[in-house]
Amino acid sequence: MEKKKNIFARIFCKIGRFFKFIILSVIFGILIVFVYPFFKCKVSGKENVNEDDEARVFIYNHYEMFGPAATVFNFPYKFRPWIIDKMINEKTVEEQMGLLIYSQYKGVPKWIKKIILKCVKSIMVYAMKAFKGIPVSRDNLRANLETMKISSETLSQGKAVLIGPEKYYVKEGVGPFMMGFEHIGKYHYQKTGKRISFYPMFISYKQRTIYIGKPIKYDPEKETNLQKLEIVKYLRNEVVNLYFDNEIVKPLRKNKKL
Repeated sequence: MEKKKNIFARIFCKIGRFFKFIILSVIFGILIVFVYPFFKCKVSGKENVNEDDEARVFIYNHYEMFGPAATVFNFPYKFRPWIIDKMINEKTVEEQMGLLIYSQYKGVPKWIKKIILKCVKSIMVYAMKAFKGIPVSRDNLRANLETMKISSETLSQGKAVLIGPEKYYVKEGVGPFMMGFEHIGKYHYQKTGKRISFYPMFISYKQRTIYIGKPIKYDPEKETNLQKLEIVKYLRNEVVNLYFDNEIVKPLRKNKKL
């Protein structure tokens, strides 16, 4: 009798998951249609992308949720993004999203924030999986070996990897970078013998444009630790330069003409 109950429970559970998947798919499709106009961007700097690159990693500023959403809708190359592992798990996504919502939208009552979090958490997890996000952990360094493995496999398939390494999200400029993503250069070279080109990329909310800069290439002949620092320093400086050259300087020049 108990076995029959367990069988029926499993069947109903699978049916429930199926209908949940269908409902989430429909809601997600509708949201994509209505949300896209808010994240539509131009892409500038495609001439800096070398078609002969063996592997490409793009490093960009997060700008809260605008950066990731803008890349999903507008990035001109096949890619997979790094995503914090807590965003791919329904048990932890509510907590992770809460950190952003509670800190950025202080004027909104807490009870409304709680309702929003409860409503969107399943859709968010569905979206993260739909975009084939590569999970990365800020707490478990061992787990990130799997991140490197999946990233290397993605690059070997001819797809780019997108990484937003800011320690915290800022509305203006570029936040400080976390170290660690640069390890993928050595890892991928050891596994495949191919060198990664790291591209700096600035996503401008004001200009509604994705700016791509010139790359720095992993060099296996250089001392490992020094090169890691060189890669991170170069990329952050270039992302900052793209910010000043395009989001700050251009509007000022336009004002002067007027």
